[in-house]
Amino acid sequence: MAIVSKRSDLLTIGEVLNQVRSEFDDISISKIRFLEAEGLIVPSRTKSGYRKFSNSDVDKLRYILRMQRDHYLPLKVIKEHIEAIDRGLKPELEEIDKPKVPSALVDLNQLGIKKSNIRVTREELIANTSISDQDLKESEDYGLIKVLADKRHYDDIAVRTARVIAALSGFGLEPRHLKFLKSGSDRESSLIKQVASPMSRSKRPDAGEQALEMMREISNLTNQLHFILVSSTLDEEIL
Repeated sequence: MAIVSKRSDLLTIGEVLNQVRSEFDDISISKIRFLEAEGLIVPSRTKSGYRKFSNSDVDKLRYILRMQRDHYLPLKVIKEHIEAIDRGLKPELEEIDKPKVPSALVDLNQLGIKKSNIRVTREELIANTSISDQDLKESEDYGLIKVLADKRHYDDIAVRTARVIAALSGFGLEPRHLKFLKSGSDRESSLIKQVASPMSRSKRPDAGEQALEMMREISNLTNQLHFILVSSTLDEEIL
């Protein structure tokens, strides 16, 4: 028989948020609700319908967030882990055949990535990323890098993109070789938005954040699929 926690031991969703925020600064109430909707966390409910989380629920939440952040596991696999843990088993990460994220893209593949308020000038962008002035100009022409509305500054996404493009230039790849990635990402974004649109149109007050969380999860999976497909093709050519 399961031991029922005392009422004083149970936490509200806000209290859970405060407990885990120090380790996962991008956590939000909407993300916790999303994980509940996906069946990974099942908090108890009061007669009034309020969620109450046990210490075990909080431990599961931490585990889920770590698997996403540190191992890039999709929710389906994490859910299998949770079910195994509930049955007294201990999933072994070493046995999971999971794709590795390219190191240059790690930051971009973090679920729940947050844009910072960084603003840099053109000169600062070049100095901090090693991208050449010519590659930066071509990257803007092909839509790979965007200048902000003030036409003077660039944001953190531009900085990260410039670093990757600068690294690729070392292999002889120029922005003109990469322009197909932009069109491909636009089509992928359109598809992801289409999948999430029914949730975004929901009348729930947090529908927008729930839809955003879904899009992030799908994006993480498509990034992994892209890596698998490219890697497998390269391996076939080598073999």
